[in-house]
Parts: sequence; structure tokens; C-alpha cells
Amino acid sequence: MTESYVIKMPQLSDTMTEGVLVSWEKEIGEFIERGTVVATVETDKAIMDVEVFREGYLSGPQLPVDGVVAVGEPIAYLVAEAEQVVSTEADSSPKPAPEVDEPPKFEPAGASKPKTRIPAMPEGATPAPHPSHTRATPYARQLAGAHGIDLAGVKGSGSADVIVAADVVSGEGAKGMTRRIFKLPGAGRPMDSMEKAIAHNMEYSLSMPLFRATVHVDPSRLVAAAKKQGSSVTVALAKATALAIEEHPKINSVYQHEDRILEREQIDVGLAVATEGMGLVVPVLRDTSHRDIADLSAAWIDLVERARIKRLKPEEYSNPTFVISNMGMLGVAYFDAIPSPGTSAILAIATTGPQGMPVTITADHRIVNGADAARFLNTFKERVEHPETWISGSGGDGTVPTPKKSPKAPLPLEGDWDYDVVVIGAGPGGEDCARELVEHGLKVALINDSPLPGGECLWRGCIPSKTWRAAADRIRDRVHDARLGVEGTAPTALSWKTLEATRRQLLQSRGEMALKADKGMKIKFIQGHACFVDEHHIDVDTAGNSEDPFSRTQPGLGSPNQRISFAGAVIATGAPPFIPPIPGVQEGLKGGGVLTSDTVWGLEKIPERLAVIGGGAIGVEMAQIFQDFGTEVLLLEAQDRLLAEVESEVGKLLAEVLNANPRLTVQTSAKVQAISGQMGAMEVNFDDGEGASHRLEVDHVIMATGKRPHLEPLALEQAGVATENGAIRVDAQCMTSKPHIFAVGDVVGGLMLAHTAAQQGRVAAATILGEAHAYELEKDCGVIFTRPQAAFVGLSLVQAKERGIDAAEVKMPIRIDAKAMINNETEGLIKIVADKASHRIIGAHFLVDHADTLIGEAVMMVAGNITLEQAARAIHPHPTQTEMFGEMARRLLSRLRRTQRR
Repeated sequence: MTESYVIKMPQLSDTMTEGVLVSWEKEIGEFIERGTVVATVETDKAIMDVEVFREGYLSGPQLPVDGVVAVGEPIAYLVAEAEQVVSTEADSSPKPAPEVDEPPKFEPAGASKPKTRIPAMPEGATPAPHPSHTRATPYARQLAGAHGIDLAGVKGSGSADVIVAADVVSGEGAKGMTRRIFKLPGAGRPMDSMEKAIAHNMEYSLSMPLFRATVHVDPSRLVAAAKKQGSSVTVALAKATALAIEEHPKINSVYQHEDRILEREQIDVGLAVATEGMGLVVPVLRDTSHRDIADLSAAWIDLVERARIKRLKPEEYSNPTFVISNMGMLGVAYFDAIPSPGTSAILAIATTGPQGMPVTITADHRIVNGADAARFLNTFKERVEHPETWISGSGGDGTVPTPKKSPKAPLPLEGDWDYDVVVIGAGPGGEDCARELVEHGLKVALINDSPLPGGECLWRGCIPSKTWRAAADRIRDRVHDARLGVEGTAPTALSWKTLEATRRQLLQSRGEMALKADKGMKIKFIQGHACFVDEHHIDVDTAGNSEDPFSRTQPGLGSPNQRISFAGAVIATGAPPFIPPIPGVQEGLKGGGVLTSDTVWGLEKIPERLAVIGGGAIGVEMAQIFQDFGTEVLLLEAQDRLLAEVESEVGKLLAEVLNANPRLTVQTSAKVQAISGQMGAMEVNFDDGEGASHRLEVDHVIMATGKRPHLEPLALEQAGVATENGAIRVDAQCMTSKPHIFAVGDVVGGLMLAHTAAQQGRVAAATILGEAHAYELEKDCGVIFTRPQAAFVGLSLVQAKERGIDAAEVKMPIRIDAKAMINNETEGLIKIVADKASHRIIGAHFLVDHADTLIGEAVMMVAGNITLEQAARAIHPHPTQTEMFGEMARRLLSRLRRTQRR
């Protein structure tokens, strides 16, 4: 080592021209070993360590903390002996540096002359040739080459008249760059490093020939999928972008000077992050298209944390191949962005509005043309709106998508098949699917275990229970007649025989109508039980067939007598009641004292005393119906609330309403220990929430403990169809692990509702036909037919926040509504939930009489992405309960405006 060694301001990024001294990690006079970090400096984008690979004593003159010097300028020195240490700080005047053992590698800034703004340059510019009259630095030649400046006419200001970068952008060089400087009055403050870098980059970016294109995207499924994966929506958008770029690689290319195009295979997505007091930082997710969401999410969390304290390394923020700016998170309704040097396009994502989420691409027209941009945007839209095709686990409850699978799965129809599609199960899901398919010319067989279609909904669920409910409603309504002056209608008496005759006639009539319609549409209706032989064949067992549509025959009573081949299949066999392993329950089922939602229809009279076990939709409906019929009812629920599927406040209020009935008692947090006895004299032993034991004698026990698919008779393993948690595994298109076999309705879990099954049946049919369609759990709905009725559509406030949506809710008690007051139906409330940013209505929740009618408007609001403004301005008739939607929308808008002003 010679007399001394200069520690210089290092160039820690391609765009760095100067640095700020943040801290000294070693004291003047300390002995420094090789590889020691002596200081930290702030670049234009990060705070970096300064390492020294020499030995010696740290000496001044030393740059003070917060001092600024150009790249290559001294910040301190190393000396060989302790006696040589100088302790003074460097001042602003230039000082001769101690003699060094190597020439400076960086172009000096020139402290004695005014600083000149030097634009950052992209890679790839061909340097201008050396001038004949003097020398030029490499950076000056690169800058001159990029802008076509002849250095022969430029005078150098560096040592020995060397031309430096500042000379290229001033004097004669400035004429070639056509730079304009606007002088304004006042003394401005100097830009910091980051502000300078952004300004220089934007100067270059605006020299590109840019154009813009916009599409509107529905991000709701992606938000839900990202939340389910534990990922941020930002990362999911980056992954969707990279997958779209894979299909349109021109977006990943970049223009180089002298008419060259750099084509890049690796997709590195930069994501703009706003930081407090530090401007905009763009961390880069490298190789985004080939990494899974979990890996990208972990990397992103680390990058953002370090970006906000300026601790990123240059390779973590430099040279993205594509950039996303998501100002939608800040509530911006629309904007476009400017591509940065080294990229050909940038995506600007705004907040979701009535038409969806505006996504704007700004692209360099030298590389990307309008058709390229349109195709890329459409692919990006498809990826965002159908994340189940590439994010594992993005489906709703009961759905587990297969990654990277096309949502369209045309069937191998060219084979010699008996039927194009076999649909197993003729409930709402199977029947709607079959009808859609035959309407498009496919040959379809519909296999059902009963002589008439209709399934669980018609024969054992929706329709029969609502017939009983209608009778109970008439009894309830008569109680209020006298209030309006209508006399002689109470007390009432129920003829069980007449009611049951009406119910059976109604079901028989509807079943016959459905069969006639199916046959008229040329659907081949086959009665029997189907099981898979392999992935393109089923056997049908008809040995257990019965002509009684009210009896449910069981499979396996005889040998299969019909084999059918098919190109595609749809499984829609529903789910029977689930019976928990309570001691004595199986004996009770055999003796008739214990009933299920399948067997309750065999009651020959109204029971005097009844226990209902299970506080879901079936349990609460049955409990209140029989209470209205005059039965003493005890409703036992193991959880601490009723109706887990509805909004929490709605469930709590309904429990209070039910408990107020004179003959109905609700016991939550109850554990049934045993059931015993004979029909007409059953005994139920249970513990309450406090642990106290109880014993109750009743005529019958109804087990309303939910439903579970019964998959064994289908022999799914023969076809290679995968299951998960006792249900068939499907994606949002209802496609199973075999792309030509689909499953819909209760067999896939989730919401076990007739309209859900019907929608999934239509989704499966559309997918088979090659059309884009998907089941959207977050827009599904349901009604529980109690009095008042509980109902829901879309998301609750809690569910919205779980999906990362900043939402707000408004609620109104039904007692203030004029129509409700007239009818004396004043128990309950209505809520609506809206996205704060877009004002889109994303949910509605009810506990009111006539919710089954009112929910229709809410369904259209949620499904149609209606905003609070649109609902508030709609004209609702008076006096009706629909007026409440407009009033609630106006109230929530007013609250959001007040919050925004504050």
C-alpha cells in the first residue's frame, strides 16, 4: 500500500450520478480490515453499504453525514500509519486529493461549475466515435451516440479538455438534443437523488412514440382467489400479467437505438410502490411467469419491507421488462402511466367502478402495435376473470381448481358413443344441464333413480317444505286479521289430511310436467342407478326401479343390465341427509321415532311434541313450521349461533324471534348425548352451553344435521374422478379431475341449494359447448323460509374484508317501513354492503317478511355490479319495501362523503 488510498462515492446503480452520505459505520482512526463496511450511502433508490477492500487507518478529510458528492468523488481516505490520520471534515471547496495508487474510474462532477442535468441512458446505445481534437469519457460518447450528436463540435470542460457528459447536454451539444429549459422566478430547492432519477427517466420516456388502450376487468374472482391463497392482489395481478405476456412475447421486447429490438425470454415484472417521503420505488419480481404464487408472495413481502426503508439491492429494483402501476388501491378512477427506460409498455390499474376495473396499457408504438395491445389486454382480462385456470385453490367453497387448465373443454364427440353426454341425476342441476345441451344439438341421456325428475328439491326439499310453510303462513296471518277489522277468521284449524293431499298432488303434477318437457326436448330419460365402469362407460342398474315417485330406490339391488358409452358425463346425484354418530340414533331411524328431511314427509299426523336437532336452514324452517301447526318444539344447535350460512347479526336476531314464539325453544351450544325410546315416546338427553344435563320426552326427533354426498355407488375411482373432503373436486367450470367429466350441485359441497345446482348445471353445459362461463360463489344467494325470512346475496362485511375489499355496510330496521307497519310485519332489518372505492354493491342481507320477493332486486344489484349512485337514483314505487334499497344507498353515500371530507 502507498502513502494513502481514496475511498470514493461508488456507483451503485446504472442511473446513479451522486450519493448522500447516510452514516459512518467506523470512526476516524480505526484500523480497517479488508471487506469492512465503513459507511452507508443513499443512491437514487436505496441505502447501500460502502465496503473497503484495503487495509489501513480511516482518515479524513471525511464527508459529513448528509453530505452529497458525485460518483467517484472522495468521501474519506485510508492511510498506512496511525500517525498519518487526519480528523477534519471535508468542506465544499475542492481540495487536492492525497497521492493515490490508481487513477479515478469515475467522471468527476466538477464542484466548481454549475451542475447540469444529465439524462439517464438505456442499455444498447452505440457510443459516438472519439473526437479528433480531444478525448471523451465513455458516458459522454454513449450519450452522444444515443442522440446523434457529433462530438467534433463539442468543447470539453474536463481535465485536459476531456469532453464529459455535462458538455454533451450543454452548449453546442444541447442544440442536437433540442432541450428546452423553462426559467421560472424564485429559488428552487435541489432535487434529491430519487427525484432526479425519476425526472431523467421521464425525459427519456416521453421521447417514445406512445399510445394507450383500455379494457374493463372484473377482478372479484381474482381477489377471492388471492385471499384464499394468502397472497396479495398485487402479486396475483403480476402473475396474471406475466402469463398474458407469455402468450404475447412482443410486450416483453424493447427498442434499442440504431433500430434494433431486444427480445427477452425472462419476464421480470416491476411493481410501483409509493413510500412515505421517499417517492416511488419499483421492486422487481424476477421470472414471474415461472414462479408460483406462494413463492412470489413471500418475495414480494420481503421486497416491499426493504423498499420502504431503502434497503433494496440494485438487482432488486433495476431493469424490469414490464411495469405495473396500481393506483386503484388509492381510489383513482382512471389514469395512464409512462413506460420507463428499458421497457416497451406499462399497465395502469385503476379502482373498480360500475363497468369493472379500468386497465390501461401505454406502449411504445415502435415495438407494440394496436392489435398486439388489444390481444394482450384481452388475455390479461381472461386471466384475471378466470383465476381458477392458473391459481390452485381459487374456487369457492367446495371447489378446488386444477391449475393451468383451460376453462373450455370440448368433448371428443367424434367417437362412436351411445350419447354425447350422460347426465346422472335429474334434480335442478342435472335437468338444467341436460336441457341446455340438447338445445345445442347434443345427444343426451338423463339417468335418474326415480320415475319422475325433480330430485331432492321437488320430492324431499324446497317444494314440499314450502307447501307446509304456506299453510303455516295462513295460520300466522289470521292472528293479525282482527287488527285490520277482519273478524271471524280466528281461531284456525288445520286439516293434516287435506294439506298432505295438496302437497302430494302438487309434487306429482310438477314431476309429470318436467318429464313431459324433457321427452319433448328429445332427452333420453332412463330410470335406474348409474356407476362408472371406466372414464367413458357407465353401467345402469334398473332392478330397484319403482313406479312410486315418492319412494327413493336404492342402488345395488340387482345386476347392472345396461352399459352406456359417452363422450362426456355430468354427475348431479345430490346428497342425502347426514346422520351423526349419536348413541341410539340408528335404532330410532329404524323404529320411525327419528326422522330426517327424507322421511319426515311420511308423518301421518302433527306431533304434539318434537325435538329438532340442527340449526341450519332445514332445522329452523321445520322447527317454526311445526310450532305454527301447534307442536311444542325444542331446537338444539351444537354451535353458538343458528344459520352459519347467513350474516351474523341476521342469525342472532332470528334466534331471538324464534325464542319469542310461545311453543318454540332454541338451545344453542347444545350437545346431544343420546336418543332412545319408541315412536311417540322418544327421549333426548343433551347438555346445554353451561354443561348442565337435560332430558326431554317427545313424540319424534327430526335430524336436521346437514347433508353429505354419497359417492360410493358411483364407483368414481373407475373413471379416475378425484374427490376431496368427501365431495367431488371441481373447478369454477364444474370440471372434475377428468376434463370430460363434470359435477354439479350437492355432490361438490359448498352451498347445497337448488338454484346453486341449477346454475352450476348451466355452467357445466356452457363449458362443454366451448363457451366461457363460471360459477361465482360471491354472487350466490339463499332464502331461509322462516317468518320473518332470513336471506342473503353476495358478501357480508366480514367476508368482504376477508377478501381484501375495503367495504362498508348500512342497515335499516324494517319497523320504519310504511308497508311493514300496515301489515304489522315489523321484525327484522335489511343491510347492504358496498365497496368503498368503487361504490359497487357487493352484498345484501335480510331478516324480513317477504325477503323471498325483495331479494330479487338485491340479486340484480350484486350480479349487475350496480353502484350506490345507481341504486340511489333509481325510482322505487311507494309504498313498497323496495324503497328501502334507495334510501339505504343514499344514506351510505352520504356517510362515505362525510368520511372522505374528514
